[in-house]
Amino acid sequence: MRYLPLIWAGLIRRPVRSLLTFLSIFVAFILFALLGGISAGLAHVREASRLDMLYTTPRFGAPLPYAYAGKIAAVPGVTIAAPETMMRGYYRDPKNPIGVQMVRPDIFAAHDDILVTKAQIAAFAANRSAAIVGVGFARAYGWKVGDKVSITSATLSANGGRSWTFDIIAIAQDADYEDLPFFVANYDYFDQARLTDKGTINMVSVRTNDPTRSAEISRAIDALFANSPAPTRTISEKANQQSSTQALGDVDVLTRTVSSAVLFMLLFLTGNTMMQSVRERIPEFAVMRTLGFSDAGTLALVFAEALLLCALAGACGLLAAKLGLSLVRGKLPIGMSSLVVFSWTGMAIGFAFALAVAFGSALIPAFRIRRMNIVDALAGR
Repeated sequence: MRYLPLIWAGLIRRPVRSLLTFLSIFVAFILFALLGGISAGLAHVREASRLDMLYTTPRFGAPLPYAYAGKIAAVPGVTIAAPETMMRGYYRDPKNPIGVQMVRPDIFAAHDDILVTKAQIAAFAANRSAAIVGVGFARAYGWKVGDKVSITSATLSANGGRSWTFDIIAIAQDADYEDLPFFVANYDYFDQARLTDKGTINMVSVRTNDPTRSAEISRAIDALFANSPAPTRTISEKANQQSSTQALGDVDVLTRTVSSAVLFMLLFLTGNTMMQSVRERIPEFAVMRTLGFSDAGTLALVFAEALLLCALAGACGLLAAKLGLSLVRGKLPIGMSSLVVFSWTGMAIGFAFALAVAFGSALIPAFRIRRMNIVDALAGR
């Protein structure tokens, strides 16, 4: 610690240059954290998706007969086949779109990641207008258990109305996503009350007993209806998520490429700063060596300056990014905050990169100090 004033004096010798370098590193590590957060969020989505969960949907868009669910349940390897259909609408304002999944109570056995109790499932089955909503929607719209919620939809009821009223009997958390927005209601209530497409569904959620046979079971399900008027397409949840993320491009390659470019830029930037700083102070280092500083001592000063600059700027950038992401997540669209994850592990990795940049940028200046001839340095040669 007694050499800290000497290290600090070297950094503020050219305060504008040091400040600009600090800000460059600060901004670069904010970018590094943002890219890492997005990449980690998408990785979490892929890891949370399952191979033993299949989705059977219409191949050509036409609704599927409700009877398909029973036929799928009879396929070897299928443990649960839960029918569902989607009613799209909005809450109060068209700017608040909501998709209401009309389901049977067995959907909670298929999606056991939705954390509901047996009592809540029983209440859902007993109340025709019951609804269970996710934490994301409840937070966004201030819903609570016992509220009656009206959803306006283009789907007409038997009396020609567009308003559908539901009783919220539970607010549920998803095990994998902290703010997953979902809204599930009773299929029987919806099917009996709607004007058209009675007795149809647009998806069957299928659980299998062996994830390694998912592709085989998918083909068996689709083969059942290959020659029917409503053929199907069955895909695993994992494959569906991978397809969705790939539609955005290879985000992992993009983030790694940009992060690598940022780190190389920082290496050259801080390396140039340290080389200029050391070059200007060659006579001073020569005097220090004359006064008894060892080779290791002068080299340690060079590395300490780079370490203090890079570590301080990097740590500030990473902390600012983590704080900023925590604030921004609350402003993101419903359900999007799970896609931005910057953990303390990511912070540690970022700080390790800052230390690596500090070490790399100090290598050449330290090598120059190591080879310095005291007489020539004092003479200004």
